[in-house]
Amino acid sequence: MSLRQFDARLGIEFANAKDIRRSFAYLCAPTDKTPVEAADDELWISDGTDVTKFLSSQVPYMREPLNCLARRIYEAVIVVGPARSGKTKAMVEGWINYTVTQAPGDMLLIYSTKTKATDMSKVDLERSFSATAGIAKLRTGRKADDNITSKKFKNGMILKLDSATETSLSASTYRYAGATDYDRADDAVGQEGSKFELMLMRVQNAKSSGMVMAESSPGRIVRNPKRVEDLSPHESQPCGGIADLYNQGDRRRFYWLCQDCNSYFRPDFETLKWEQHAEPLEAAKTAWVECPRCCHRHTESQKQAMNLEGRWFRDGEIDQYGEVVTDESAIRTSKWATFWFEGIVAAYASWENLVYRFLNADALFQDCGDEESLKTFINVRMGRPYVMQSRGQEVGAHQLMARAADHERGIVPLGGRFLMMSIDVQGGKQNPRFVVQAQVYGEGLQRWVIDRFEILTNPYRNNDRINPMVYAEDWDLLIEQVIKKTYPLADGSGRVMKPVLTLCDSGGSGEKKKGKQKSSSVTDHAYQFYNRLKGHGLSHLFRLVKGASRDIDDLVKETYPDKRSKLANGEIPLLMLHTNRLKNRVAASFSRLEFGARFFHLPGWADRVWFDELTVEYIDELGHWQKPDGARNESFDLCAYAEAGMHYKGGDDIHWDNPPAWAADWQFNSNVVDADQTPKFERVARRRYNHSKGIFG
Repeated sequence: MSLRQFDARLGIEFANAKDIRRSFAYLCAPTDKTPVEAADDELWISDGTDVTKFLSSQVPYMREPLNCLARRIYEAVIVVGPARSGKTKAMVEGWINYTVTQAPGDMLLIYSTKTKATDMSKVDLERSFSATAGIAKLRTGRKADDNITSKKFKNGMILKLDSATETSLSASTYRYAGATDYDRADDAVGQEGSKFELMLMRVQNAKSSGMVMAESSPGRIVRNPKRVEDLSPHESQPCGGIADLYNQGDRRRFYWLCQDCNSYFRPDFETLKWEQHAEPLEAAKTAWVECPRCCHRHTESQKQAMNLEGRWFRDGEIDQYGEVVTDESAIRTSKWATFWFEGIVAAYASWENLVYRFLNADALFQDCGDEESLKTFINVRMGRPYVMQSRGQEVGAHQLMARAADHERGIVPLGGRFLMMSIDVQGGKQNPRFVVQAQVYGEGLQRWVIDRFEILTNPYRNNDRINPMVYAEDWDLLIEQVIKKTYPLADGSGRVMKPVLTLCDSGGSGEKKKGKQKSSSVTDHAYQFYNRLKGHGLSHLFRLVKGASRDIDDLVKETYPDKRSKLANGEIPLLMLHTNRLKNRVAASFSRLEFGARFFHLPGWADRVWFDELTVEYIDELGHWQKPDGARNESFDLCAYAEAGMHYKGGDDIHWDNPPAWAADWQFNSNVVDADQTPKFERVARRRYNHSKGIFG
């Protein structure tokens, strides 16, 4: 028997080597398509419910960025643009499709969080891989090769999905590394430094065949904006995140060709025009784009055609007249291909919706100084780094003192309509106390701080030093000294004004134990105090507050905690505050130079310390207020509490021609007490009646 034959009775035959080679030839097929061609031929992407065919003709502005991912003259590609513009589908799923089917190599894909990476792996990538024939036939089918964080293909390529951690970005080698939603996470990774630089290090061994990609809508604010004339034509305002990466590259911007004058212009948000109407929706319906040179109007029906004709130009490649520059020495060059386009270009964003969202966000800022909606619009929908409108963090204490008004301390000024009391609790052993501030609001929500004092000793405990974290009876001092405190009116009539509401910090700054803040006992005493106020009929005049996550939607949200303390039981109202937005409002009010709505009449009687506390905080690159370690910020916090109380009572919605009784003129104000009367604070409990349930029960 020949050694190359099995016994015929076994029914076994040798495989044909030629057929094997042919059947697996696709695993080592040479690259013959660009990333855009590969995507247009086979790529299917998730559309939220199912899959749809990817067509670069729908997002033509993504063709050049996607193709640059395969060009070895670049070591990185960065794309800055608005949300919902197709950039993630092109730069992530389009890139994966190209690398898996045309140029295999290990890839690391970084998401903002592990949860996001998991969601994308389970939904978007799973749907795309299953529907895309070129990728589907390269999947091994083994569970070990296809899990949530790692996917291995038949051609040997491994795709890893993770968040930016010291572990994921160290001690590993890849050919490709990409980060999606770059600005939704920190720029630095622990103590390792910039996550983008770490990604560059991971692909260094691949030399010119390696590539790093980052895409995102801007998520950082501009703290120190440059003058427009100091910026190059395509340069972004300096800030961290994706915009900083863009500035380091060749700075490409997308241009449209005017249908009238036939010159290129950049479709920035400023080219979007609309007719003025009282209703934002009616104004939004009239939106058009105007050529900045010939003022020709372009309608939204022309957007797709202009996108198809549009071109990317590097910084210096096009002049101020819309003419193409051919002198390479005048054009910016870099090993990073960086791209930036704005929301007007985005295929999935209508001009009508952009104008409508902008008008609403701008109106909110103009009405109450709240920049959060405007910031979100500029960053996410427009695709531009946000420049803070309020310059509150740049105003020094000495500047505010120079503008302080000369109103008398402890007196409700003329025009004041209602009074808010706010309390900051300081626990611990160093300097325990209650810090109290009285703030008056007037018509148009102009405001005055009329008093500031501290409660330091308890006369019912031999004048010993109070400690809100230790002694529950110290909280009872707040009843007479704060909740039931009145202030005389400035007209000299002898009338006094009662507070509408007192807001008190529920946590306080207790002792630190092993690096962590210990405030649970302060919270327990605060809850106990509220329960005692119920018995006195005063609970309607007092609310506990707590800073909430910056991600909450509401400015002030009333909750009833039942897990924070065994004393709460879901019966104690707790106001959760979006402290960042509240402080933006306060900063906008004291930054205002002209008298008008929400103007802050700064107290001339206050000393330098009060103004230092008001201005000590600064805004970081994420737009969050931060307090330097060891600094005091009680004035700022107390003003924010008062702003929360005003909003909670409905102050933002007051119609001043018909205000509620507690905000009316003094002669009609329910909280103004005549000189010959004794102020009453207690609310009489309603009598409960037991009604018969009938013959059945």
